[in-house]
Amino acid sequence: MPRSDCIILFNAAASRHAPFSREKVYPANLVREEVGAVEESLRELGFFPAVLTVDQFSKDLVSELSRLAPKFVFNLCEEINGNCEQEMCVAGLFELMGIPYTGSGPLALGLALNKFRVKQVLRAAGVPAPRGYLCCFGQRLRAHAARRFPVIVKPVHEDASLGINADSVCRDSRQLEDQVAYIHDVYRQDALIEEYLEGREFNVAILGGREAQVLPISEIDFSRMPPGEPRIVSYRAKWDEESVEFQSTVPVCPADVPSRLASRIRSVALRSHRCIGCADYSRVDMRTDSGGNVYVLEVNPNPDISPRAGFARAARAAGLTYTDMIARIIQSAVERATKIPAVAYAIS
Repeated sequence: MPRSDCIILFNAAASRHAPFSREKVYPANLVREEVGAVEESLRELGFFPAVLTVDQFSKDLVSELSRLAPKFVFNLCEEINGNCEQEMCVAGLFELMGIPYTGSGPLALGLALNKFRVKQVLRAAGVPAPRGYLCCFGQRLRAHAARRFPVIVKPVHEDASLGINADSVCRDSRQLEDQVAYIHDVYRQDALIEEYLEGREFNVAILGGREAQVLPISEIDFSRMPPGEPRIVSYRAKWDEESVEFQSTVPVCPADVPSRLASRIRSVALRSHRCIGCADYSRVDMRTDSGGNVYVLEVNPNPDISPRAGFARAARAAGLTYTDMIARIIQSAVERATKIPAVAYAIS
């Protein structure tokens, strides 16, 4: 059997559940469909991947990476040591070892997990983002804070929509205080309070390196959402496939968007991708306000790329097969690595 020439590195599916959390672990949380799909595509492209799972940093991991000396690592790690904030450390390890890898670097991965800092960086660069402020963990909500309603409340350091539920959209002071207390008590971190935008919700996948391609725009269709339910992609809407919320947040790709708005969305998405320092692939989530103005909700430098996920759906809408998409990601990563001096391993 040929020697492995690349590595797919991933962590086990997330199964953590904070005590008293309204966000439970659903079956969809426990499946890493992209691992097998990426392996199949790599073999189709002529590579011989080794598939490694990692949950903790250890000298054994470093030894195994050194022993295999891969041409590149396809990095699918979303957390390490049970902490999504250490996702950036995996990319940092590859850089310290001089191993080419797919996806964004440590700075982009770390920055993207602080939703408040991302908005500050975007706004400083002239990219529109919703106004908001933090209520720090251990502090009470500021009595003098401007309270323009509605607002949406999120944990500042979570991904996968953790901490976002039907109560996240607050329309008065009492609801706001209760939801901030929930984030503090359950997630033990700062609560991000942002203006809630009543318009349409879009997400845009971006693929490639220097000549990054903006894939067809996707829109979340909330028309089936029951009356009284907030029109948001909550944790349950994302992961509980049996729920009304999941069935009422239907992605439409390509979205039916007027040309002027579509041009604005694509421009803002690409500027956001570059501003945060994303590489190879990313997804930018946006909403419009009641006047149709576009604002960036989140920049995800490590989105789900499983065959059923939105990124792959957008790639198919652009005429790419799943293997084409994977090939583009690898090409971007390898091209980037050739421009970094003192790379430890030969690239062909």
